[in-house]
Amino acid sequence: MGKRSNGEGSITQRKDGLYMARYTVEVPTGEKKRKTLYAKTRKKAAEQLTKAMADRDSGLVFDAENQSVGEFLERWVNASVRDTVRQRTFERHEELIRLHIKPALGKLKLTSYTCSHSELLQRQIG
Repeated sequence: MGKRSNGEGSITQRKDGLYMARYTVEVPTGEKKRKTLYAKTRKKAAEQLTKAMADRDSGLVFDAENQSVGEFLERWVNASVRDTVRQRTFERHEELIRLHIKPALGKLKLTSYTCSHSELLQRQIG
């Protein structure tokens, strides 16, 4: 098997038997970061790598390690929602985030967000 081209990612087997897939992704600040995925089989690692690179190529820029739920939602509403819905719909989304979601879950790290947090928020809003 020949060498992969730049940006295609790589899959290697570690000494402990796990397969490690690596690829690079551009984070919102513009810098490139190397992301690593792990799987028990080479096939699973290849599937994960293909999906991750498809997400990356479709424009999904994501760096959740240091991002809070509030930061993510603020960026989402301003970048993805603002120009795709009516002005009043945008204002309502922004209002819900500002008044309900950010006070309850805004400081929570995005990587630790679970379904139970959604259920808690649902009960609070009514």
